[in-house]
Amino acid sequence: MPHLIALVAFVLVAVVFCKPALEGKVLQQSDNIQWKAMYENQRQYEEKTGELPLWTNGMFSGMPGYQIAMKAPNYFSVGYLFDVLTLGMPKPFYFFILASVCFYIFSLILKVNPYLAIVGSLSYAYATYNPIIVSVGHETKMICVAYIPALIGSIILLYERKYLIGTALTATFSALMIGANHPQISYYTFIVIFFMTVGYAITWIRKKEFKHLFSALGLGLCAGILGLLSNAVVLATTYEYSKESIRGGSVLADEKSNNNKTGLNKEYALSYSFFVTEPLVMMFPRIYGGSNGHLEVAEDKSKAIEALQQMPGELGQQLQGYLQFYWGGITQGTAGPPYSGAIVCFLALLGLTVLPNKHKWWMIAAILLSFLMSAGLYLEKFNVFLLDHLPLYNKFRAPSMIMVVPTFLFVMAAVIAGQQLLFGQESKALIEKYKKGLLVIVGVFALAGVLYLGSDFRSANDSGLLDQVNQITDPQQRNAILQPVKSFLNGLEEDRKGLFLSDLMRSLVLIVFAAGAIWLFLKKQIKPMLAVAVIGILSLFDLLSIDSNYLNENNYQDAEEYDQVFTPAPHNIEIARDTGNYRVLDVSQGIGAAFNGNAITSVFHQSVGGYHAAKLSIYQDLIEKQLYKFPDCMPVVNMLNTKYIIFRDPSSGQIQYQQNTNAAGSCWMVKEVKQIATPAGVMKALDSLNVLDHAIVETNTEQPIRFTNGDTVILQKNSHDQIEYTASSTLGGFAVFSEVYYSKGWKAFIDEKETPIYKTNYVLRGLYIPAGDHKIRFEFRPASYYKTVSVSIGANISVWILLMAAAGFSIKKKK
Repeated sequence: MPHLIALVAFVLVAVVFCKPALEGKVLQQSDNIQWKAMYENQRQYEEKTGELPLWTNGMFSGMPGYQIAMKAPNYFSVGYLFDVLTLGMPKPFYFFILASVCFYIFSLILKVNPYLAIVGSLSYAYATYNPIIVSVGHETKMICVAYIPALIGSIILLYERKYLIGTALTATFSALMIGANHPQISYYTFIVIFFMTVGYAITWIRKKEFKHLFSALGLGLCAGILGLLSNAVVLATTYEYSKESIRGGSVLADEKSNNNKTGLNKEYALSYSFFVTEPLVMMFPRIYGGSNGHLEVAEDKSKAIEALQQMPGELGQQLQGYLQFYWGGITQGTAGPPYSGAIVCFLALLGLTVLPNKHKWWMIAAILLSFLMSAGLYLEKFNVFLLDHLPLYNKFRAPSMIMVVPTFLFVMAAVIAGQQLLFGQESKALIEKYKKGLLVIVGVFALAGVLYLGSDFRSANDSGLLDQVNQITDPQQRNAILQPVKSFLNGLEEDRKGLFLSDLMRSLVLIVFAAGAIWLFLKKQIKPMLAVAVIGILSLFDLLSIDSNYLNENNYQDAEEYDQVFTPAPHNIEIARDTGNYRVLDVSQGIGAAFNGNAITSVFHQSVGGYHAAKLSIYQDLIEKQLYKFPDCMPVVNMLNTKYIIFRDPSSGQIQYQQNTNAAGSCWMVKEVKQIATPAGVMKALDSLNVLDHAIVETNTEQPIRFTNGDTVILQKNSHDQIEYTASSTLGGFAVFSEVYYSKGWKAFIDEKETPIYKTNYVLRGLYIPAGDHKIRFEFRPASYYKTVSVSIGANISVWILLMAAAGFSIKKKK
């Protein structure tokens, strides 16, 4: 009955919270829209042929499509359990149901009372970070976050000598988490596992339980390997690609690049860093202003808005972009705080300080490390040391994301504390510990009070605005603007102070009620279930009232309206009338946006630009060293077969396009090949390259080039993973193909005989064509994909066998 109640509760809360989805509305998720645009080129081909290609022609002049969408054949995938764990509910309901179910499983493994487990599960699922990432479309991240408790619980089963079921579930949930394909969250989960394993190992060593130590660690390692191998295709292709992407570094990296020779540079990797004191938002959500994109203070109560309304209209409009209530450490801004709930933090602090439990010390260590890592650039020496020495850590960015670790551990500590206080052994010592725990809470409020008194409530954007005004050379104009700007910033400061104090009082009231309910139980004035009910209702109200600021009906739109973004504009329709093979460069939103946030162009055309968090390193080099100089980079624009350029007319503001008559085409024969040994030298030579006559390679072709005017190479067919040409050369020559060079899978065949592909013009492909008439075929068959499919199938079957064995043993034992 408790389990049935739990499932009903999880569904009901998800349905109420995501009510607009029941009305046929769709979440407007910015990142998900970008993903659908990235995927469109592959989707269209799959719709025509029934096969999803591994290479996409849609973005960045071509890139591995398996980094966007991939369907590896596996009829035995453990991934089918996703539908079971989400109770068959659709998106967006299933995000919160999955997190609730996984934490409920975890709580039962910890032997927490089922009704208290329901409270903990809902608290974990609706911790504010989760609705925020759902609202912007970080779907794989949310699914990965949802699996964390189930995986940790499975390992605890193994460590608690439940060898068979522990191994089976560890393999299952590690396979599911890795399959969700968000390596950064999986990496953070491994940090939790590491600390937990050390905590258990210390106990085993002290008790001299060496047999169990080796058994548990050995089985855990085998289960983890099974989980990895179940996703061999995803892992192998991603690992192979990562070395060629910006996450693997760049040979041309300099102080202006986002990466270095081996990975991301410290400024880029440590961007989105919290202030050292900012983790307090776990308990007081908007003490740092909440978010920069949401109106955190009602319009009729905001001093900053009042100041804007009193300004001259034009100045007020210019300053509206600075109406950002968030003033924390993330200079780029944030969509909201990782709030865990006042009551969750209250119980967690009790569990982590005064209440004894075997998990306490490793949890404290993991939480403290997470806080230090979240500080990023604000604890620069420490975090740069981690970037340099912690394996793979420099492949990720956004240190604030590690707050998913304390979010999970706080809810874990909270349910452990609740179990001890409400369902543990009654004793006077417990009451005394509870009193001491209340002093810890008082200390946290005192720390928040000190922060309030010592803060200036100003953000980096505020300082930048003042600097801009002070740089105005005309004293009269500067003075006319300075006073209204100061009035606006003072109003913003008052608004932020108000948010800080109101959330301080809000958390205090909630904690007082929850603490009072526990106190009444300890004094035997009420039953434990009543205390659980009070805590559960207050906690859910607390979280949902904050969550609704960041995920509400305003995030939804009608399906027809949602699809409008994928409806071609007049200029897209006109360009698409050209059915040839060409690319488009869209600079209508600015040259920076063309390569860092505009995948929509890929819905309608093959694009030179696009959006992806891990572009090919050589292409990123081309963007930074050449394409950012547009229009002073026409040789590169031409060699990328850019036939149309979309731009915004400066006078009318209308989006228009023009044809680039100098686009080189899909392929061409050159008169001369020049070898330049260094990548930097090749990049420099592109400044003035005569694309149709000359080509640049980094390694010698070792073949004579005897170009004659009759030499031709003609595209016959481009089907993503296979491209076919015909070529004719009188004496033998060199052909350049306007296709991105990627050595991890592309092979070239002339008359079905494999021939080497030369990296040409830094990012393109080149072939030596022998004399005569020939058929040329490029084929994309990455070994990382094709050689791991059978491994993945075998591992998934093994996981199913383990699960069935564990289930059979459990049924037999019960009988």
